[in-house]
Amino acid sequence: MAFEHLGAKGTIGNLEIKNRLVMTAMGVGVGDHSGIASDAFIEFYRQRAEGGCGLIITEVTRVNDVHGVCEYDQLSLSNDDMIPSFKKLADTIHPYGTKIFAQLHHPGREAHLVINPNTDMLVSSVDAPSRIAPEPTRALTVDEIHSLERDFAAAAVRAQKAGMDGVEIHAGHGYLIHQFLSANDNFRTDEYGGSLENRMRFLLEIIAAIREAVGPDYPISVRLSSSEFLDAVGIMKGTTVEESAQIAAACEKAGVNLINVSSGTHFTGNTIVEPTSYEQGWKLPLAAEIKKHVSIPVSATSVFRDPAYCDQVLAEGQIDFIAMGRSWLADPEWGTKALSGRCDDIRKCTGCMYCFETAGNTLCTGESHAFCSINPYMGQELEYGELKKDGAGRKAVVVGGGPAGMEAAMILAQREFDVTLFEKGDQLGGQMYLASLPPHRGKMANFKHFAEKQLKDLGVDVRLNTAVTADEIRAMNPYTVFICTGSAPILPRSIKGIDGDNVYTVPQILREQVKLSGKKVVVAGAGLTGMETAEFLQEHGNEVTNIDMMPAVGFGAFQLLLMDEEALTAKSGVRPMPGHKLVEIRKDSVLIEDTAGYQIELPCDAVVMSLGVRSVNSLKDELADLDNVVVVGEADKAGQRVPQAVHPAFEAAYKLA
Repeated sequence: MAFEHLGAKGTIGNLEIKNRLVMTAMGVGVGDHSGIASDAFIEFYRQRAEGGCGLIITEVTRVNDVHGVCEYDQLSLSNDDMIPSFKKLADTIHPYGTKIFAQLHHPGREAHLVINPNTDMLVSSVDAPSRIAPEPTRALTVDEIHSLERDFAAAAVRAQKAGMDGVEIHAGHGYLIHQFLSANDNFRTDEYGGSLENRMRFLLEIIAAIREAVGPDYPISVRLSSSEFLDAVGIMKGTTVEESAQIAAACEKAGVNLINVSSGTHFTGNTIVEPTSYEQGWKLPLAAEIKKHVSIPVSATSVFRDPAYCDQVLAEGQIDFIAMGRSWLADPEWGTKALSGRCDDIRKCTGCMYCFETAGNTLCTGESHAFCSINPYMGQELEYGELKKDGAGRKAVVVGGGPAGMEAAMILAQREFDVTLFEKGDQLGGQMYLASLPPHRGKMANFKHFAEKQLKDLGVDVRLNTAVTADEIRAMNPYTVFICTGSAPILPRSIKGIDGDNVYTVPQILREQVKLSGKKVVVAGAGLTGMETAEFLQEHGNEVTNIDMMPAVGFGAFQLLLMDEEALTAKSGVRPMPGHKLVEIRKDSVLIEDTAGYQIELPCDAVVMSLGVRSVNSLKDELADLDNVVVVGEADKAGQRVPQAVHPAFEAAYKLA
């Protein structure tokens, strides 16, 4: 075994766990609106069990159908009809030696009335609506509090009857129980508000009700937000780690067997599901502090990606179990690969937030589910089975080594085609590699490193620094050609001075083909790419102004990514100037125009253009006489993101007849 601490057995109460790897709850939406554990959900979890996970904790599982629905297609243990499907789930997981808990949950005010049609108001500790998605909200009465406590207990009994190995009470992330725990959210004047003792009364009564219902030996976990981090947004009375340690100790005294530590609330969502800028282990000190106050095991998340680091954390005794969420989405075999020492074969999460974004997009409709940008199988495990091994050594040519080209080459090689990949540059990765070069963005290269290892092991002939021609491809007599030639920066001819020798592109700057230092620089375009490039330049000793004709920076970006980048650029000192378009580039200045038509001359030494990209796909027409020519990624449509490159490339290579 490669990592003795990671692979060591652990215990939660009287329950033995085969290793120290926990898959935390994630609402991925691959289930059924009825709340049963559907076949799709069971296969999703089965693959993670087969992949070496020691303990799986299901996604948020509702205990109440009146006002307790959090997601359209979430799991439910609100009635006895759910028991058979959960039994099937447990029976499917157990042959792998993996244990499984059901996470019992009520969203409180962090929900939507459209998916709670049986009520006209959401419920919370008080009558204050959510700050994120405010909808009519009322305070629970004491009788309703006791009724919900019985709902939690009844759901736990159903999990026990189904053969689930334990339950977890979700008491964090700004959901209902946390709305009682937090001084920021709970200003009740009865026995459930005010002091910490009163604020944790609801949680402790839920624990007591469950413990009485399931007996003394059935494992109970509690998920806590160690800190709400509300001081970062100017609110000073949120839950702190000191309070969380007291809550954890009270939970242990009440009969809880595991404390599962996370952080954040909906108002500080980036501390729950962190973007790529957050470093591995950044919040471990919070979990370690809580561990000092309890004798039961502590599990914790902290952007874990590397097995060696995880093993070290366990060896140091900071926590008892390594809890991961998105790492299991990106690679369901994370555990078996890690414990067998195949760390370079792990498809590591990049922290791009695409899973969180796609889950949220259909939260209230159930039209789709969460997706992983770099693992096209995720959530579609039943749709995509084993790859056909029918390539029979036939020639396949892939042109372009960006994310689309790498994915296509891997799948074609796994199908036993003879694959040659041409890349005109000196690096694989394309735009994804560029995205890894700004400060705090190194994890975006995770997929590149994974793919390079797989391509080598699969015997793909990778030819860097090779701009292959149509005639050269034709001479290879290929069965199929995948054109993944990506995109190139747009340099609008309408801007006077665009051809000046003080004008540069984003790739030139990030690849450091051009090095600027001690200069006044204007970055034209304040999408995420422009913002990250501005941050890169600022941290290289320049004075950077980031302009954009849109009324706000990061227009159209996923909100949590934008919040993260805005904070980083502000910290670095970049000056944002939205609402200003670039009119003219001069030798030592630019002319910009605001929304009222007022023009300003802004002194600068250099201008970096980040105004979008155009497709590069001339080979499409030049190879029109060949069969099985596939155009994917930005070569097909410019301005797309990583999943819009990886997923179509995967599907086309998977389905190639």
